[in-house]
Amino acid sequence: MYKVAVIGLGRMGHLFETDKLNANTPRTHIGAYKFLEDKVKIVSTSDIRQDRLDLYNKVWGIGNLYLDYKEMLKNEEIDILSVSTHAKEHKEIVIEAANSGVKAILCEKPISTNLRDAEEMIDRCNEKGTILYINHTRRFDYQWRKVKDIIDKGDIGDLTTINAYSSAGLLNGGSHLFDLLRFYNGEVSSVYAKIKKDESTDPSGFGMLEFKNGTRAFVDIDFRDYVLFQINLLGYKGSIRIGGMIRGDKSFGLGISEHSPTQAGVMELKNIDFLQVPITKDRMPLVNAINEIIESIETGKKPISSGEDGLAALEIAMAFYESDLANKPVKLPLENRLRVVIPRETSYTKDGKFPISYSRDNIIPIN
Repeated sequence: MYKVAVIGLGRMGHLFETDKLNANTPRTHIGAYKFLEDKVKIVSTSDIRQDRLDLYNKVWGIGNLYLDYKEMLKNEEIDILSVSTHAKEHKEIVIEAANSGVKAILCEKPISTNLRDAEEMIDRCNEKGTILYINHTRRFDYQWRKVKDIIDKGDIGDLTTINAYSSAGLLNGGSHLFDLLRFYNGEVSSVYAKIKKDESTDPSGFGMLEFKNGTRAFVDIDFRDYVLFQINLLGYKGSIRIGGMIRGDKSFGLGISEHSPTQAGVMELKNIDFLQVPITKDRMPLVNAINEIIESIETGKKPISSGEDGLAALEIAMAFYESDLANKPVKLPLENRLRVVIPRETSYTKDGKFPISYSRDNIIPIN
């Protein structure tokens, strides 16, 4: 039985479990740990807000409560720690946790607000033998993984072009998108981009990524009246269209090149049934993440979403700023490791701030 703890009791900490549209499906760190109570035991939680500790205690009533996470790390024996705070707090918490001797850390994305801090987090975890996972959630989702399997098997041939879209914020919505583009197609060599300035601390942008294998991706990240996360992958032999939100509906389309039934000598894309994996409680992404963390602890298996993956996604986001400033493509790795960007609180408002009902009263917005 692994002893687990959570620092940060906001939306990803546990509040998404109060969304009535997502009832009875573990979608947060606390919800996933509670679902896996045959493998883990929640021993403690921490938040700097007393009202959030009180609400957590009222809803769950599990483990010891701390306003000071350092006291928690000092007093509790913790095997797996979730860090679901704001990104600007990640570095200090992750380093303190690694120093305290936890076996593994599951840290929310983006990994940090600047590249140097992210590198220091990774270095300290490596020094202390702490396994660092970053919660790029779709990497733990079986349906998004199935897309990678199709690509890796060569069913659509080598990728030629990618078009990708996300809701607002290069570090907020964009970090998920950049991570998946690497997951599917490898390392990015250069970025040519423009920033779309807005009212938030974390603006959007559009640009072109060139990968080391020669593929190009055209990326558009922006605020819209609706949420959007979509990737279109074009290969020599077929195409895949994938989209959907982490906690919402997903849409997948697969087309494979075949001889046209209506015109001789022409190849057309034939729509193929995309075998979707049934989404059950035991297949929810955060449940998968915790199971894989346990496997890493027990077998030494490399994380599918590591600290290095978090750093790489953050570096692509930062490259948008460097390219916009230079008004030309920039090569990765970037020379500037110190640029600081504070992620917007949410992709779903124009100014990037939570509605007062959530930030003050801990109420998830409803339609």
